[in-house]
Amino acid sequence: MARPRAFDTDTALDVLVESFWDHSFATTSTDDLCRLSGLSRSSLYNAFGTKREVYALVLKRYSDRKAAEQGALLELDLPGADLLRTFARTVLDHQWAEAERRACLGITASLETGPTGGDVTERLERNAQGFSATIAEIVARGQRDGTLDASRPATELAWVVHAMLDGLQVRSRIHHDRADVDRCVETLLDLLAPRD
Repeated sequence: MARPRAFDTDTALDVLVESFWDHSFATTSTDDLCRLSGLSRSSLYNAFGTKREVYALVLKRYSDRKAAEQGALLELDLPGADLLRTFARTVLDHQWAEAERRACLGITASLETGPTGGDVTERLERNAQGFSATIAEIVARGQRDGTLDASRPATELAWVVHAMLDGLQVRSRIHHDRADVDRCVETLLDLLAPRD
Protein backbone atom coordinates (compact mmCIF):
# COMPACT_ATOMS: atom_id res chain seq x y z
CA MET A 1 0.00 0.00 0.00
CA ALA A 2 1.33 3.42 -0.94
CA ARG A 3 2.09 5.75 1.93
CA PRO A 4 -0.15 8.87 1.87
CA ARG A 5 1.58 12.12 1.04
CA ALA A 6 2.46 14.23 4.07
CA PHE A 7 2.17 17.53 2.19
CA ASP A 8 -0.45 19.47 0.32
CA THR A 9 0.33 19.49 -3.41
CA ASP A 10 -1.60 22.72 -4.05
CA THR A 11 0.37 24.56 -1.37
CA ALA A 12 3.63 23.16 -2.70
CA LEU A 13 2.73 24.22 -6.25
CA ASP A 14 1.88 27.73 -5.06
CA VAL A 15 5.33 28.00 -3.49
CA LEU A 16 6.93 26.74 -6.69
CA VAL A 17 4.95 29.26 -8.77
CA GLU A 18 6.54 32.03 -6.71
CA SER A 19 10.00 30.51 -7.10
CA PHE A 20 9.88 30.30 -10.89
CA TRP A 21 8.19 33.70 -11.08
CA ASP A 22 10.88 35.33 -8.95
CA HIS A 23 13.73 33.76 -10.90
CA SER A 24 13.45 31.72 -14.09
CA PHE A 25 13.47 28.14 -15.24
CA ALA A 26 17.18 28.24 -16.01
CA THR A 27 18.28 29.79 -12.72
CA THR A 28 16.00 27.71 -10.48
CA SER A 29 17.69 24.46 -9.52
CA THR A 30 16.07 21.27 -8.32
CA ASP A 31 17.75 21.93 -4.97
CA ASP A 32 16.00 25.33 -4.88
CA LEU A 33 12.66 23.65 -5.53
CA CYS A 34 13.28 21.13 -2.76
CA ARG A 35 14.37 23.81 -0.30
CA LEU A 36 11.44 26.11 -1.00
CA SER A 37 8.77 23.41 -1.04
CA GLY A 38 10.24 21.50 1.89
CA LEU A 39 10.24 18.31 -0.19
CA SER A 40 13.05 15.85 -0.64
CA ARG A 41 14.19 15.12 -4.20
CA SER A 42 12.36 11.81 -4.20
CA SER A 43 9.14 13.42 -2.92
CA LEU A 44 9.41 16.19 -5.49
CA TYR A 45 9.96 13.71 -8.34
CA ASN A 46 7.23 11.37 -7.10
CA ALA A 47 4.71 14.20 -6.74
CA PHE A 48 5.50 16.32 -9.78
CA GLY A 49 8.12 14.67 -11.98
CA THR A 50 11.21 16.31 -13.44
CA LYS A 51 12.05 20.00 -13.12
CA ARG A 52 10.57 20.59 -16.58
CA GLU A 53 7.38 18.76 -15.61
CA VAL A 54 7.21 20.86 -12.44
CA TYR A 55 7.54 23.97 -14.58
CA ALA A 56 4.65 22.91 -16.84
CA LEU A 57 2.50 22.25 -13.76
CA VAL A 58 3.47 25.62 -12.29
CA LEU A 59 2.48 27.39 -15.51
CA LYS A 60 -0.87 25.58 -15.51
CA ARG A 61 -1.44 26.46 -11.84
CA TYR A 62 -0.66 30.11 -12.53
CA SER A 63 -2.86 30.16 -15.63
CA ASP A 64 -5.79 28.54 -13.82
CA ARG A 65 -5.53 31.09 -11.02
CA LYS A 66 -5.47 34.00 -13.47
CA ALA A 67 -8.31 32.55 -15.54
CA ALA A 68 -10.48 32.39 -12.42
CA GLU A 69 -9.72 36.05 -11.64
CA GLN A 70 -10.49 37.06 -15.22
CA GLY A 71 -13.67 35.00 -15.23
CA ALA A 72 -14.87 36.93 -12.19
CA LEU A 73 -14.35 40.19 -14.09
CA LEU A 74 -16.55 38.92 -16.92
CA GLU A 75 -19.40 38.72 -14.42
CA LEU A 76 -19.33 42.50 -13.90
CA ASP A 77 -22.38 44.24 -15.33
CA LEU A 78 -20.52 46.89 -17.31
CA PRO A 79 -20.62 48.11 -20.90
CA GLY A 80 -17.88 46.52 -22.99
CA ALA A 81 -15.60 49.58 -23.10
CA ASP A 82 -15.80 50.07 -19.33
CA LEU A 83 -15.19 46.37 -18.76
CA LEU A 84 -12.15 46.46 -21.06
CA ARG A 85 -10.77 49.42 -19.08
CA THR A 86 -11.41 47.59 -15.80
CA PHE A 87 -9.83 44.41 -17.15
CA ALA A 88 -6.68 46.20 -18.37
CA ARG A 89 -6.28 48.22 -15.19
CA THR A 90 -6.76 45.10 -13.04
CA VAL A 91 -3.97 43.31 -14.91
CA LEU A 92 -1.71 46.31 -14.37
CA ASP A 93 -2.86 46.86 -10.76
CA HIS A 94 -1.64 43.37 -9.85
CA GLN A 95 1.78 44.20 -11.23
CA TRP A 96 2.09 47.70 -9.78
CA ALA A 97 0.99 46.48 -6.34
CA GLU A 98 4.34 44.70 -6.00
CA ALA A 99 7.62 46.49 -5.37
CA GLU A 100 9.34 44.18 -7.89
CA ARG A 101 6.63 44.82 -10.51
CA ARG A 102 6.90 41.31 -11.89
CA ALA A 103 5.30 40.94 -15.30
CA CYS A 104 2.94 38.05 -15.92
CA LEU A 105 4.69 34.72 -15.42
CA GLY A 106 3.51 33.69 -18.89
CA ILE A 107 5.32 36.66 -20.44
CA THR A 108 8.62 35.99 -18.68
CA ALA A 109 8.37 32.26 -19.37
CA SER A 110 7.66 32.91 -23.06
CA LEU A 111 10.71 35.13 -23.35
CA GLU A 112 12.86 32.45 -21.76
CA THR A 113 11.38 29.41 -23.49
CA GLY A 114 10.86 30.53 -27.08
CA PRO A 115 9.27 28.43 -29.83
CA THR A 116 11.28 25.25 -29.22
CA GLY A 117 10.22 24.54 -25.64
CA GLY A 118 8.03 21.53 -26.43
CA ASP A 119 5.32 20.92 -23.81
CA VAL A 120 6.15 24.17 -22.01
CA THR A 121 5.73 26.18 -25.22
CA GLU A 122 2.41 24.42 -25.83
CA ARG A 123 1.26 25.25 -22.29
CA LEU A 124 2.25 28.90 -22.72
CA GLU A 125 0.40 29.10 -26.04
CA ARG A 126 -2.74 27.64 -24.43
CA ASN A 127 -2.42 30.21 -21.64
CA ALA A 128 -2.07 33.05 -24.16
CA GLN A 129 -5.01 31.77 -26.19
CA GLY A 130 -7.17 31.73 -23.08
CA PHE A 131 -6.20 35.30 -22.21
CA SER A 132 -6.94 36.47 -25.77
CA ALA A 133 -10.27 34.64 -25.74
CA THR A 134 -11.30 36.47 -22.57
CA ILE A 135 -10.36 39.81 -24.13
CA ALA A 136 -12.25 38.87 -27.30
CA GLU A 137 -15.34 38.15 -25.21
CA ILE A 138 -15.08 41.61 -23.64
CA VAL A 139 -14.54 43.27 -27.02
CA ALA A 140 -17.50 41.39 -28.50
CA ARG A 141 -19.66 42.66 -25.64
CA GLY A 142 -18.58 46.20 -26.43
CA GLN A 143 -19.31 45.69 -30.10
CA ARG A 144 -22.80 44.44 -29.30
CA ASP A 145 -23.59 47.31 -26.93
CA GLY A 146 -22.06 49.92 -29.22
CA THR A 147 -19.24 51.06 -26.92
CA LEU A 148 -16.43 49.51 -29.03
CA ASP A 149 -15.71 49.57 -32.76
CA ALA A 150 -17.34 46.74 -34.66
CA SER A 151 -15.57 47.19 -38.01
CA ARG A 152 -13.06 44.40 -37.26
CA PRO A 153 -13.55 40.97 -35.70
CA ALA A 154 -13.35 40.89 -31.91
CA THR A 155 -10.63 38.24 -32.11
CA GLU A 156 -8.36 40.52 -34.15
CA LEU A 157 -8.86 43.45 -31.79
CA ALA A 158 -8.23 41.12 -28.84
CA TRP A 159 -4.77 40.33 -30.23
CA VAL A 160 -4.00 44.06 -30.31
CA VAL A 161 -5.20 44.56 -26.73
CA HIS A 162 -3.30 41.48 -25.59
CA ALA A 163 -0.09 42.69 -27.24
CA MET A 164 -0.50 46.12 -25.66
CA LEU A 165 -1.01 44.66 -22.19
CA ASP A 166 2.03 42.41 -22.60
CA GLY A 167 4.10 45.39 -23.74
CA LEU A 168 2.89 47.59 -20.90
CA GLN A 169 3.80 44.92 -18.38
CA VAL A 170 7.32 44.69 -19.77
CA ARG A 171 7.68 48.49 -19.80
CA SER A 172 6.24 48.72 -16.28
CA ARG A 173 9.20 46.73 -14.97
CA ILE A 174 11.39 49.80 -15.46
CA HIS A 175 9.03 52.76 -15.78
CA HIS A 176 8.35 54.91 -12.73
CA ASP A 177 5.05 56.65 -13.58
CA ARG A 178 1.86 54.60 -13.49
CA ALA A 179 -0.08 57.55 -14.94
CA ASP A 180 1.76 57.08 -18.25
CA VAL A 181 0.65 53.45 -18.34
CA ASP A 182 -2.96 54.37 -17.62
CA ARG A 183 -2.85 56.95 -20.41
CA CYS A 184 -1.85 54.17 -22.82
CA VAL A 185 -4.94 52.23 -21.79
CA GLU A 186 -7.11 55.29 -22.41
CA THR A 187 -5.46 55.89 -25.79
CA LEU A 188 -6.22 52.33 -26.82
CA LEU A 189 -9.83 52.71 -25.74
CA ASP A 190 -10.07 55.91 -27.79
CA LEU A 191 -8.72 54.02 -30.82
CA LEU A 192 -11.25 51.24 -30.25
CA ALA A 193 -14.20 53.62 -29.86
CA PRO A 194 -16.97 53.35 -32.46
CA ARG A 195 -16.33 55.29 -35.63
CA ASP A 196 -18.83 57.86 -36.86
